[in-house]
Amino acid sequence: MVSVQKHWERGWLYPLLWLALKAGAESSWQDCSTLTVRPPVARPGSAVSASCVLSPACARERGVNAADVAWRLDGEEVPRDQYGSIGSTVSTVTLPALPLAGANLSCHARYGGSDTLLQSREIRVACEFPPPAQPKILSCISIHLANLSCSWDPGPETLLRTSFTLSVMEVMRRCGSKFKDPLECRAAPGAKSCPVPAKNLYASYNVTVRAENELGSQTSPVLCLYGMDAVKLSPPRVVSVSAVAGREDCLAVIWDLHYSEIYDASSALYELQYRARGEKLLKQTLIDVREASPVPVRLCDLPAFTEYTFRLRSRYKSDMSHWSEWSNKGEARTPERAPSKEPQLWRRIEPLDSEGERRVTLLWKPLQRHEANGRILGYRVFRQHPGTPEKTELSECGGTTPLASPECSVLLSAERCVLSLSAYSSAGQSPQASIAISAAGQAALPGLSTLAASPADDHSLLVQWKPPERPSVSGFILEWCVLSEREGCVLHWHRLPRHSRDTVISESIEPERLYRVSAYVLDEGEAGDPVSVQAYSRQGAPSRGPLLRPKTTWKTGLQLEWDPIPLDDRRGFIQNYTIFYQSEGGVSDFVVVNGSVHQLRLDGLSSDQEYKLYAVASTDQGGAAGPDIYVQTLRDDGTMLLVIPLSALLTLISIIMLLACVQQRQAIKKRFFPTIPDAADSSLANWMPKKIWMDFRDYQGDRCLKAQVDIAAPRPGTVQEMLSSLSRPECQDPASLGGGVTIPIQTYCTAAILQHCTGEDYVRETPGRSCAEQGSVEYSTVMGIVGGYTQIPQAKLALLPCNPDLRVQTPSHDLFNKTYQSLLYPDMKDPDQGTEEEEEGSISTSPLLLEQLMQGRAQNSGL
Repeated sequence: MVSVQKHWERGWLYPLLWLALKAGAESSWQDCSTLTVRPPVARPGSAVSASCVLSPACARERGVNAADVAWRLDGEEVPRDQYGSIGSTVSTVTLPALPLAGANLSCHARYGGSDTLLQSREIRVACEFPPPAQPKILSCISIHLANLSCSWDPGPETLLRTSFTLSVMEVMRRCGSKFKDPLECRAAPGAKSCPVPAKNLYASYNVTVRAENELGSQTSPVLCLYGMDAVKLSPPRVVSVSAVAGREDCLAVIWDLHYSEIYDASSALYELQYRARGEKLLKQTLIDVREASPVPVRLCDLPAFTEYTFRLRSRYKSDMSHWSEWSNKGEARTPERAPSKEPQLWRRIEPLDSEGERRVTLLWKPLQRHEANGRILGYRVFRQHPGTPEKTELSECGGTTPLASPECSVLLSAERCVLSLSAYSSAGQSPQASIAISAAGQAALPGLSTLAASPADDHSLLVQWKPPERPSVSGFILEWCVLSEREGCVLHWHRLPRHSRDTVISESIEPERLYRVSAYVLDEGEAGDPVSVQAYSRQGAPSRGPLLRPKTTWKTGLQLEWDPIPLDDRRGFIQNYTIFYQSEGGVSDFVVVNGSVHQLRLDGLSSDQEYKLYAVASTDQGGAAGPDIYVQTLRDDGTMLLVIPLSALLTLISIIMLLACVQQRQAIKKRFFPTIPDAADSSLANWMPKKIWMDFRDYQGDRCLKAQVDIAAPRPGTVQEMLSSLSRPECQDPASLGGGVTIPIQTYCTAAILQHCTGEDYVRETPGRSCAEQGSVEYSTVMGIVGGYTQIPQAKLALLPCNPDLRVQTPSHDLFNKTYQSLLYPDMKDPDQGTEEEEEGSISTSPLLLEQLMQGRAQNSGL
């Protein structure tokens, strides 16, 4: 009521209501009045009269009469002295002359203080009226024992009322003299045909049409007509329709004629029309009868078990004759035959259960009528295992009727098998359709490389794919169903032959609903991996927009998130989201993000400000806005005024410290990386412990000591055996000298490192160099192994004195055994030695000093 009152206050509802009431009133006035003008086309300067007749009921209901009628010509009221009346309901007017261009004449009723339009008419003025044109007879139809009717072309319009009269006169012979008085028929106004009671089909007639108006008359040329030439025969009669013996695809139609019109069946043409039940297409065939009596009509190549309807019509053999009406209908059904095609077959496979079995549901399409060739009584399912030619019929699907759901579930083991399906009727069994069930866990065959679906129209999708180039491909399976969160996926499927590249699917396709289309490759009956796409037959705007949620808020921005629009509300592919935001009193702004994004960070906002935000989800066909939300940014408390100067100060201090470190880099290097002295430059190089000197004082000649770090597999045996193995074969001599072994060599002596081998440690042997080629022992060589080998805790050195005569004399066995024992067991004490000997040192305790000492002696001897 408040809304209506506001509209009334605005002042536009009342005029609309007034106009509607006025239009209704005018329509009711026009319904109860008529206007007649004589003549409808006036001559220049001639008078025209008109009358306006009120319906008695309307006049009585509204309280008006002929005196209340006013006349207007082109909007101007006609003087009252030209008015007249006939009774209380007829008002007349006489117009002495009309303008050459014509005029509009209208009558009005004075009612309620105003003039209401009753009727109006346009009056034309013609300077010259032609006489009627000569008519032309188009055709005539003669019906036995009924009449003869003809139709004509009246010619150009004369603007005057013209009457037409058909005249049929029976004559002695064709186009001869009068035999009987003519029979005439005056056509109704506007009609172009008329019948006369000429019932003799075997007489000759002269037929004419005469046109008359106020300015004259015209008669058509005479048409000489024999009654049977224009006859329309009575329809034939279908007697029966039956099957043809020995031909399951043929039916025979038996018929006859009405012999009161014609006595020879060959004097007419016949047309047979037939149609299969349930089909819209009518088929027709002409029948040329050459015998005097009707003969049965045979139709062949008809589908099996199909009901047909037949009817006939006839036509006399003449150019002016007409086809008869259709005869009565005859019906028959072709015999039943065995199904001619295998059903379309597909499957659904469930995972293995705890007992190692899986449920497989077979799906098939019922055969079409032209494929079934009869009434399908049921379906049979067979199973065949690899390597076995026998097929076992599965009782679970036995006796399945076509009235039941076209599917069947069976329990199968995990191994591979082939399932076959056939339909059967009372006439036989169809070919078998087969599909391979892969073993559980078997890798699926490769699928399609490309698959695309696009709209064909509002209720169909065009699916296209690129098939694999494998000769073993036997076909394709297409699956589709609607994707919805409110209802489940109702699966639809279709099987296609191997040469298919595209198809149009229309079953259960509706606009603005999302469909998932999957395609399988059948490789010798076995399905490969499915490939799926999503598509709409027609997109629309979303039914609702997203709801924004503030996730995080700070002083100059906020983080927003929203949920994807439900599938049923999208009605198309979401292309983007547009987020609008506006502060109080500010300018609205927006940000557009991709349809796959569901969160957004807004920066650059004002602090301590309330913002109105909403989002619009858009498809190709439009968008929908979500509800508004309001978010308040945080207040600025001045923290940033302190953070920025402190950050600048810390950065400046870091730069100063870095420059100071660069300036004092030499002092820092000496402090943390001191120089390590070389042991070869020590004064201990010229000092030898007493024990070492006593062990080798009896040896004459030069002595050389070579320390080598090398790795080889450890060898068992004594030191004597090891030294012998390290010597070159050409340097050995079986002769003995002074209780020792003398090894002759040419220009080289051999030295080796002996070490205590544990774990992954090894000893490597290398031939030594001549005494003259000896050099100082590197510090790193003595302490460990370089070059990537495992580090040795302490290198053990052995001495081999060298004689100038190029012969190497080894110490006695006792000395070697003691040396070997000290090398291998440095912590074991010799019971024959006292504390004094340990303090003075030995070969095992001072290898570095021994090396340095020997080098010093070699230099002092001039080597």
